[in-house]
Amino acid sequence: MKSRRANPFVIGAFVVAALAALAVALIALPGRHWFERPQRVVMFFSGSVFGLQKGAPVVFRGVRVGNVTDISVRYEATTDSFAIPVMAELDDDAVRGLEGRFTHDDIGHALPLLIKRGLTAQLGTQSLVTGQLYVDLDFRSKPPGVLHGGEHDGATEIPTSATAFQALKNQLESVDLRKILDDLSQIANSTRTLVAAPELRQGLQDFAATARHARALAAVLEQRARPLTRGAEQAMASVGRAGDKVATAADKLGDGADKAGALLDPQGPVVTDLQRTLAELQRAGASLRDATDRDGPLLQQSDRTLRDLSAAARALRELARTLDAQPDALLRGRQPDAPPPATPTPEPAR
Repeated sequence: MKSRRANPFVIGAFVVAALAALAVALIALPGRHWFERPQRVVMFFSGSVFGLQKGAPVVFRGVRVGNVTDISVRYEATTDSFAIPVMAELDDDAVRGLEGRFTHDDIGHALPLLIKRGLTAQLGTQSLVTGQLYVDLDFRSKPPGVLHGGEHDGATEIPTSATAFQALKNQLESVDLRKILDDLSQIANSTRTLVAAPELRQGLQDFAATARHARALAAVLEQRARPLTRGAEQAMASVGRAGDKVATAADKLGDGADKAGALLDPQGPVVTDLQRTLAELQRAGASLRDATDRDGPLLQQSDRTLRDLSAAARALRELARTLDAQPDALLRGRQPDAPPPATPTPEPAR
């Protein structure tokens, strides 16, 4: 019987197929990221974290983005207090989603950017029955997050903020009820002492007497104030009547002012007539100036008339002299004038 040798090609193909199936299975398993490194973070809480356990979810607005890996207690000598660091691992894809990038770059810079935008951690209750807690991440501005500081073995610190219930609880715990009760007791003792003091009783009696005197004084003032009140009423009535008269006079003055305004209205008939009269007077004055001008036609005509009248007067004077010398000149006509008498020549002296 002859033995058959195994085919190396078949064996190699089988091994390669098995490795490929194993890789596909590892990648396809839900919730597992075999080739990714989670982001380590730390959160410091100052109050009780009872109910928070390892493996508790770390969520962002209801979506699970990581798990709690370790819880411890640390004493702070500088402040004489205790801090509770809670370590957690966040999924790198979830951190990239919060930062807005979905690439496979380094996410070491993503968390600081988210913290600058206001990312803080608070403790939330998973169940009121069991009291289990979880870590709630969200962007909060009030109350502001608190950073612890210091080195945290390469983990990024996320600031923490107290819930509204925790803040109220811290305020109530900070109130000194014993001191408040002592103060109330001292106030009550002081009140009892004051009430029982004889000075207070005497003061109340004096106050009652003062009240009686005040009532009596008020009655006297009321009796004496009645005539004054009547006089004031009469004076007010007189003032009212005077005010009515003044109002009537003011109304009349207003009517007169309205009429004067109507007369002095630039568009009214009175002002228009005055303007027309002034225009006519201006034209008459211009005509008079033209007539009295030395070179005007009126003065020239007057000069000619005066010259004619002067010539007529000379003619009348000559006619009068002629009729005086020759009365029949109108019938016979005018005779020539007689020669003037000869002037005797003086004899020469001997």
